[in-house]
Amino acid sequence: MNLLSKLRAVLDSIDKKFQPEENLRLAAVLIPIFLKHERVLFTKRTDFVKHHQGQIAFPGGKFDDKDGNLSTTALRETYEEVGIKPEAIEIIGKLDPVSTISHHHVHPYVGLISDDVSIKINPNEVAKYFFVPLTKLLEKETLKQGTFDGETRYYYSVNDYKIWGITAGIVSDLIARLKSI
Repeated sequence: MNLLSKLRAVLDSIDKKFQPEENLRLAAVLIPIFLKHERVLFTKRTDFVKHHQGQIAFPGGKFDDKDGNLSTTALRETYEEVGIKPEAIEIIGKLDPVSTISHHHVHPYVGLISDDVSIKINPNEVAKYFFVPLTKLLEKETLKQGTFDGETRYYYSVNDYKIWGITAGIVSDLIARLKSI
């Protein structure tokens, strides 16, 4: 069974119900996986966005009532940040929601994208982007431990980037599910 088949088998349904967290704003991110080489797209946030400046992230943001649902939020934000049209993305499931220190309840969706899609970053939100093969994220050596903001935390070290915080938590959920079968 290849990684993408495993992934489809271990993700939660897009329609899985959740209990909204009181006093937290809803948000969604997309974990964009490009099919040909099973690579995950990450972004580096600019230094002038409102939250999490300069951090490695997935495309995403706050829920807007016009979205109707959180998967639409993930698709809209992906288009706004990296220029990938919603119709070019096949959402195959989602992971467990996570709460942030910025008072958001973030719902991660996994989407598959063909490699012929071009990326056009929004320079107001994204400084740069990079890809990491799923197989690299599965390597034990990629997970490290270090100090961030005075606290010892786990992070993923790939391509000279440190993926930590909520993004690392989302990656950990993804990896744990892939390793479960």
